[in-house]
Amino acid sequence: MRRFGGATRLSTKDLFALAALAVLIGGMAIVAQATRRSSPVGTMHEPATAAVQPCQSGDQDPFVYRPERLLLLHACLHVSGTVVASSAEADGDVHINVRLDPPYQVLLNTGNDFEDGNLVVEPVCQFPPLQAEAIRTCAGDPDPLTGGLPAVGDHVWMEGRYILDLQHHAWAELHPLYRWGKITP
Repeated sequence: MRRFGGATRLSTKDLFALAALAVLIGGMAIVAQATRRSSPVGTMHEPATAAVQPCQSGDQDPFVYRPERLLLLHACLHVSGTVVASSAEADGDVHINVRLDPPYQVLLNTGNDFEDGNLVVEPVCQFPPLQAEAIRTCAGDPDPLTGGLPAVGDHVWMEGRYILDLQHHAWAELHPLYRWGKITP
């Protein structure tokens, strides 16, 4: 800082430091807001525990790209809902948006508002990744989820690892997807 005739001026370095601090505080506020219904972070809020149904973990956990960005809430969770969107991701995963059936909507948090209030479900290593960091991860997967994926409009049950994606608004996901099936009326 420099003083000029009684006024204080901030140097460029000081301005950058203040901007970085503002970004950090803003990021913390976003994560806090997104996880407020999942308090404390790393645990499931009480209404969500009622939605937990037993399921068997799969063998896809080692093939999750950059797992340190994901906060584990439950090792295996069973949900049901309707697929509303699906897209391929550069890391070889498929991004499936599921509008959850009412008993499972308590599993969502405010981060899921960025996905139109839907649960994000990610089967991993479904096609060769474009991201260099993910190529080795997917190359080691001897048996990616097989049998196809659900189509938009399918009413399905799904089982997977229930996490918060801390790089995407801390929204709730099943990542990876272990198994799924159609629900017939």
